[in-house]
Amino acid sequence: MTARLQLVDGSRVAEQDGAKPRRARQERTRKRRQHLTEVVMAMIEERGYGDISVNEVAERASISIGGLYRHIDTKSDLLEMVCDEINLDLLDDMKRAAAKERGARAKLEAAIRAYWYRHWDSATAILIAYREYQFFGEDAKKRYRDEEQRIAEFFSDLIRAGMVVDEFREVDDRLLSYEIILLSHMRALKGYAFRKRDREDILNEVIDLVFSRLQPVG
Repeated sequence: MTARLQLVDGSRVAEQDGAKPRRARQERTRKRRQHLTEVVMAMIEERGYGDISVNEVAERASISIGGLYRHIDTKSDLLEMVCDEINLDLLDDMKRAAAKERGARAKLEAAIRAYWYRHWDSATAILIAYREYQFFGEDAKKRYRDEEQRIAEFFSDLIRAGMVVDEFREVDDRLLSYEIILLSHMRALKGYAFRKRDREDILNEVIDLVFSRLQPVG
């Protein structure tokens, strides 16, 4: 296989032949999957997971049954496809956001913002996950619990770090971590309460509430 040279930021780097077409194929696959996810989410929201069929999904998505089964193995994978988007690369995003800041409060706030924005934008998928939880397989349930636990542990680490340097008062860091998670799900669970409310105003209220718990005494 030959290589072709490319200029990147003034440097000459080798790019393997075939890399560009491979990226293009990956991008097409990503877009098809994203479209399929949007179709499935709309259908579940309209009728509930139990009342949709794989054939109907394929028809709505303008894809053949064979093409659909290139993305899934069973019908339950359709539900997982929707919910997988919620936490995709989220913990890495939270860590990157926190790493840019200095000080315990700034790091925790950056992580909360990264988590909260994702869940604000994913409210429909989160509601589906709560409503259709019974249809997940046990492996999927465990995977989602493990993902949430890793995120909660990261919040806990940031909270404990602030307590160590006396920037935060002593609290139950695990409990507060899950409270942050639940507060971020509120748009999905109580959407009517957020109508005509500014997103940033709501987020700032959440952040004020969290840090009121952590404010050192005296």
